[in-house]
Formats: sequence, C-alpha cells, structure tokens
Amino acid sequence: MREGVLILKIKYILFAFLSIAMLYFLKNSQLLYGFAYYIIPIFISFSTLLIFRKLRKERYTSILGEKYETIFIVLAGILPSYIMGFITGFGLNVLTITPAQFIVNVLYFLGYYALLELLRYNIVEYIKDLNLLHVVFISLLIVILEVPFSKLLVFYPPYILEFISLISISIVYTIIASRYSFNQLLVMRLLTIFMTKLFPILPNMQWYIDIQITLLTSVIQLSILYLIFRYPVMNKRSFRSINVGKIVSKRVKLISNLSKALIIILVLLFSTSLFLGYKFLVISSSSMAPTLKVGDLVITERSYDASEGDIIAFMLRDKIVVHRIVQIDTSSSKIIYYTKGDALDTMDPWSLNKENILGKVIFVAPYIGMPMIYMMGFFGDYITSVIATITFILTINIIYITKELVQHI
Repeated sequence: MREGVLILKIKYILFAFLSIAMLYFLKNSQLLYGFAYYIIPIFISFSTLLIFRKLRKERYTSILGEKYETIFIVLAGILPSYIMGFITGFGLNVLTITPAQFIVNVLYFLGYYALLELLRYNIVEYIKDLNLLHVVFISLLIVILEVPFSKLLVFYPPYILEFISLISISIVYTIIASRYSFNQLLVMRLLTIFMTKLFPILPNMQWYIDIQITLLTSVIQLSILYLIFRYPVMNKRSFRSINVGKIVSKRVKLISNLSKALIIILVLLFSTSLFLGYKFLVISSSSMAPTLKVGDLVITERSYDASEGDIIAFMLRDKIVVHRIVQIDTSSSKIIYYTKGDALDTMDPWSLNKENILGKVIFVAPYIGMPMIYMMGFFGDYITSVIATITFILTINIIYITKELVQHI
C-alpha cells in the first residue's frame, strides 16, 4: 500500500470517527432540546456523507449484487423478528406515531447509522488482512458508538446480554463490509434498521425474546454469508449439490451439534413444563436440609391431591417456595394447608389452598442445579440466567462461524 494512500485512508477514518464522536456527544450530553436534538445531528450526518461521497468518488455498484445476495441477507435480518411477532403480537412504534415524528426519526437514525457504517467500511478497508480479532474489535467499537452512554456505565445483566446481541449483529456487517461495496453495505444496514426499528408497526417482544431473536438472526445471516463466500457463483444444480457437512470444519460442526443439543434440551424442558404440568426447580436455600440441599434439582408434578408429609412447590408473592406439608385443616369448606421447612423449628407464617400449589415433588437430582445457583448469584434471577445460557451457546456458534468466514475473505 502506497504511503499517500495509507495517509488518505487514515484521514478518512479520523474524519468519520470525529463526526460520529460529535454526534455521540450531542446525543448523550443533553445540550440539545426539542427539534434541535434531531435537526443538528441530521445536518451533521448528511453533510459528512456528502463530503465523503465527493472525496471517495466510489464507482456505482449494483446494490443487489450477484444472484440477488443483498435481498437474501436483508430478509434474513428482518424475517425472524416478524415471524416471532405473529406469536408475541405487534404494536405501534412510539417513534413514528405522527408523520412529523416518522420523518424526523427516520432521517435521524438512518443518518447516524450511515455514519457508523462509513466508519466501519473505512476501517475494514484500511486493514489489509482481516482476522477474527479485527472483526470482533471493529464490531465492538461500532456497538460502543451505537449504545447510549448511560447503558455503558451501568452493570445490569439484561444490558450486558443486549450488548452481546448487538455485537453479534455488528459482526455480520463487518463481514459484509469486507466483501461488498459501501453502497451495498449501506443499503443492507439501513433497510434492516428501518424495518426493525423505524417501521410504524413492530413485533411486540419482551427483552429476553428480542435478544435471542437478534442472536438467531446473526447465526442465519452469517450462515448465508458463509455459503456465498464459499460458493461465489452458484446455479440451482450446484446449490442443491452442496454438502454442508463437508463445508464446515469438524470443530465448528462439533460446537454446532453441542449447541443444538443444549437448545433442544432447553426447549424440551420448557415444553414439558408448559404442556404436561411438570416443573424443573433448583433449590436455592437450606430451609429443607437435609432432605433437599442447595443446588438440588427437583421435578414437580401438577397435583391437587396433596397429603400431609408431601413436599410441594407453591407461589409466595413473586417467588416459588418448596416446603413440606405438616398439617391440613379440613374443617371449613376450603382445605387449608400448613407448611414448614425441614430445617426450621416453626411452621411457616402463612396458609395455602389448592390454588396456591404448583405441584408435588416426585424426583430429586442432587447438586445438578449448582451451575444455575452460581448464575443466579451473578445475574440475579432465573429468567436472566436461562437467557444468559442460551446467549452463551449462540455466541460460541457466532464466533466459530465468523472464524470460518474470515478465511474466505
């Protein structure tokens, strides 16, 4: 690479970074109010893009690419969310309720994301031999500039998981930047942003579902990119003859199979709990020692015929308790149950009826739930711990697919 070209590329990177840094500061400093909060960043974004357009003088490239690759990649980035929307439901996008909000937010978000992709593209172009570490570093930098500063300062497990999911999507676009023109990268990114963040009607999902859909979307897009990179020109016959098992290395295949097995186990556990009435619970206190110890996994069966001496699981406000029935009062029209922990000296200060009972303990697996205890200690609750486990599994898949991809760039 000639020295003049090298200096020019460094200037491009610095110019793009300074423009984004200025926007990031304005967005997070609360110096701008009202329409100025949108108009000034929009002006800076599009002015920077126009300057770059004149400086770079990039030759026009078809935004569809060979074999309409762009369409496949964009659809893979959009469809998973909308398919999940048919299960979770759809809702109005608060960013686009009025026409004025719609126009301003579209210009604001698309301008800012266009600058992020400009920075990404220039950094990727500057690096001669892209490897896995480069891809992760570039993707991390883009996400840091994308996420609000307040979220970066707070140690909150859902924010950490969301941050990981955003890095996974960013990795996809870093790989795209290494192969496609800036025009194609921009179209793919902005179309996806528009359909997933700015469309007037969006899927209504809980945060933990949104994170998993984002990770799954990354896996699908990276898999499509791998096939495109591995087979740059394919007709229908050659596509059908692809043996994916031979394409992917043994290590990636092993990781993928282990991940699939873990996900299948989690799905089976969820389905068993939802449809058959069995619940899998981890003991997190010593109130039932020595019968049940911390870390034991218990299976409960839905039952409305509990007897004295049975160990039951029941809801107490917002948490599940596993204690033994020590007394049953049948003197009134409703049967009343009194419980006690085996390690406690007195009965529990509450009474239960049949509606409170979730199930009766039918099986105990000693210490199987200890990993979940450690995770709950770190993440704070059961749902976040499960989501963190699935996130870890999918992230490993993403890393290994990316490692295979960079070998074909």
